[in-house]
Amino acid sequence: MSDTLDAPLIEVRDLQKLFPIRSGLLGRAAGHVRAVDGISFDIRSGETLGLVGESGSGKTTVSRMLLRLLDTSAGQIRFDGHDVTALRGRDLKALRSQMQIVFQDPFGSLNPRMTARRIISEPMVIAGTMDRAARHARVDELLDRVGLPRSMADRYPHQFSGGQRQRIGIARALALTPRFLVCDEAVSALDLSIQAQIVNLLRD
Repeated sequence: MSDTLDAPLIEVRDLQKLFPIRSGLLGRAAGHVRAVDGISFDIRSGETLGLVGESGSGKTTVSRMLLRLLDTSAGQIRFDGHDVTALRGRDLKALRSQMQIVFQDPFGSLNPRMTARRIISEPMVIAGTMDRAARHARVDELLDRVGLPRSMADRYPHQFSGGQRQRIGIARALALTPRFLVCDEAVSALDLSIQAQIVNLLRD
């Protein structure tokens, strides 16, 4: 594993994403929108990189490509020396346990039919690395870490405020102790006072 300061954890080279513009009854591609066009950067372990741009400039698209939630049109993404764009199946699943995301919308990113405990434990269930007792203990630990009372674990998303929902989203993202965390405008939908709390939480 390459955790040294000399070797980037994330390497992005000439990344591109084209979305087709479809027209006609058959929906044929009449052109393309260049959502991302030739972006390159490195991120080392322990570093924070901010992508700054106006709405629609491709920030979320870049975030989703880094985690392979979207496929690239061209370019290369390497995580700890491995070509992310080439991974499939089990290899991709293993990678995703090391790369997690906090979504922008604290309302739409949580399943309304699941309790906070189930939401936070879901990555652990998918990874299959812990038994039920271990997952339960890990959820309690994560609730403490994000500043939510353990007594709230069995509540549903509609019973939480926006800031509390985002804390649940952060706890879920941290569940598998990832090496890389993407925050897709994680505070933009929150009140200013709550934004400061979430930023401080992420810094901690």
